[in-house]
Amino acid sequence: MRYRSIGRRLGLLACVAAATAMTTIVDAKAGPEIYLLAGQSNMSGRGLLADLMPEERTADPAIQLYGNDEQWRVALDPLDDAAGQVDAVSADPKAAVGPGLFFARALRRMHGGSVLLVPCAKGGSSMEEWTPSDRRDTLYGACLARARAVGGHVAGILWYQGETDAGRPETASVWRSDFEALVARFRLDLGDDRLPVVMVQLADPPSPEVSAPKTYPAWSGIQAAQAERPPSCVDMVSAKGLPRKEDELHLTTEAQRQLGGRLAVAMDGLRGRGCR
Repeated sequence: MRYRSIGRRLGLLACVAAATAMTTIVDAKAGPEIYLLAGQSNMSGRGLLADLMPEERTADPAIQLYGNDEQWRVALDPLDDAAGQVDAVSADPKAAVGPGLFFARALRRMHGGSVLLVPCAKGGSSMEEWTPSDRRDTLYGACLARARAVGGHVAGILWYQGETDAGRPETASVWRSDFEALVARFRLDLGDDRLPVVMVQLADPPSPEVSAPKTYPAWSGIQAAQAERPPSCVDMVSAKGLPRKEDELHLTTEAQRQLGGRLAVAMDGLRGRGCR
């Protein structure tokens, strides 16, 4: 009788666990699609707010933001800044117009639904500064903490980075392996070995006359590394030919508008191939 009673209790617990798991799955599917925006300044954005169209200044309640200040709100550019930062390592006071909101709007036009953006990019950050770590005072650790804090399944990651590494010839040869290690760690920590990732290939290099005294001897090397055959569930879109600001380093608002659409198409393509 004792074993039968224990069996009944275990059976009841199993039913409760199964129901709880099913509720979690249903809730995750019913919630917004969550996307991490990572990299450096062209992801956090340097496009001019003044160049936004009137309709782009109006919030869409279906596109939400979970900021580095740990506040939920309707998303509007700039998606992140240095106000109320919880993780000082991620503070980006120059953040303006990036591709994230254009990406989310393009996804909404394709499929409807709701989107939650989690900005993690930091201007000037190198690939080395994105070395995976559990520490909250690192770029990766801070981004991971926010991804976990939102409490849902991350639908994908957008990555735009490499300009800083283009200034150091020794980094081009390891950029690709470091990027793939970063993707693998995100997938491990987020529990999804087919998590879709779309990266951006660097735009055209700035002319020496404009960039001086800075130089970017490894720019073409970084571009070549980014153009290599991508691993599973990773795609690349190029920023080559997109209009740049006077510094010839940062994309204009119009360029970010175009890039956001390209990123949405690429992400949708990955999901169509079973990456989700």
